[in-house]
Amino acid sequence: MELTVTTQRDFKYRVRERMAKTGERYAAARAQILHPAPFSVAATNTPPAPAPAIKGLLAGYTTFGGINGDTGAVCNALRQAGIRSTHDGKPLSEALINGLCGGVGFLYAVFEYGGMPPMLSVMMRHDTMSDSFIQGGLKRLGVEMSVSGTSSPSAARKALDAALAAGKPALCVTDLAGAAYCGMPAMMSGMAPTVVSVAGHDGDDVLLDDRAPEPRRVSMAQFARQRASYKKGKHRLITIDGPKKGYDLGNAVREAIRATARRYFESPYKGFASNFGFAGMGKWRKLLTDAKDKKAWPALFTQGAAAYLGLRRVYDGIEHEYTAPAGGRALYADFLTEAAAITKQSGLLNAAESYRRAGEQWRAISQLVASCGDKEVERGCALSDRRSELLDSVDGAVSKQLEEAWQERMAVAKSCTLSREAAAALYGQIAGMLGNVMQMERTAVAELERASA
Repeated sequence: MELTVTTQRDFKYRVRERMAKTGERYAAARAQILHPAPFSVAATNTPPAPAPAIKGLLAGYTTFGGINGDTGAVCNALRQAGIRSTHDGKPLSEALINGLCGGVGFLYAVFEYGGMPPMLSVMMRHDTMSDSFIQGGLKRLGVEMSVSGTSSPSAARKALDAALAAGKPALCVTDLAGAAYCGMPAMMSGMAPTVVSVAGHDGDDVLLDDRAPEPRRVSMAQFARQRASYKKGKHRLITIDGPKKGYDLGNAVREAIRATARRYFESPYKGFASNFGFAGMGKWRKLLTDAKDKKAWPALFTQGAAAYLGLRRVYDGIEHEYTAPAGGRALYADFLTEAAAITKQSGLLNAAESYRRAGEQWRAISQLVASCGDKEVERGCALSDRRSELLDSVDGAVSKQLEEAWQERMAVAKSCTLSREAAAALYGQIAGMLGNVMQMERTAVAELERASA
């Protein structure tokens, strides 16, 4: 399903219409409007509004937004460039692009800094950083690319101007924390990379494709700051020049699947072997209930504000942060369904079904947290959902609401009265459910390995 350029008002109406029918939360309903899964409740049939005329928009750029901001931007830029699947001649779906980037994975980590509460990360994608996730996928997409990077702001501006003058969208690495429209605190500057598509410019404003169903208008000066803020990918810019000759989509799909399976057993970073894949899941499961380890949840996330922060971060990691809803498992299942047709490997359909079941279990964990009976924890999760909805708006006025929602999520922690006993009971439930997830994903990974051998 393609989402033609439409108004945010129409898009949100369609999402809310589905929420009313299915009882889903915003992010889950949103994902189904953008990409209805083959085996899920059908999305609403309300058609999108006609595409409005947008001054400065590149010719042929007809779709905006996506389930994830980065893979959605790549998907839409590829459509504009005329890249089609060598399997069926259709535009590449976001599910296929996500899978070629590596799809799913798992990371568990807790960072402790002096004077700050423990910072939990539960991350559900193949790669934990957006820029490297996208780079991995672009290498498998069968396209000729031009890549530039510079430490000079003026050279970066010239490269962007040249791309747009040639009628090509520019895929740029930027820092979400430096984007005024995201409402993130300045203390996170340089810590939240993503990939956006510059789809045109109007005067001294750029038109960004970054998650929302409409182009986001940002001043060139502001965008330059966003590009410079993330040091590792400073001013990186990629344009799509055309399809690569002799490209074999089937081989690329098999290679991506093998990479996904390996990540469950191998860490991409030295010294973090116990944090990734099945080792990371097992570590988290043990630490949820270990009464003796000083790094375990009964010691780090004991009760009250500490428990709130740990639980809310679990919810964000499964439903919002660098992931499609439900840990991205349903979206990866959609990729595997496409992959089965491309490679003629029917075993991938079994893996797809295993990932759908795993996604349901991840969703059960997030919903346990979001409806745990503690009003502050539930409020924190609701505010995360609210941020998801606000990020679909291109109205500059919502940036203040996003900032307020972020601040309120932090403030709510101080009022949390979740007892040590109640927190421990929740952690025990999560540990049990996590054990079920591990069994399902071990089955799924074995099926991946067999089908892609």
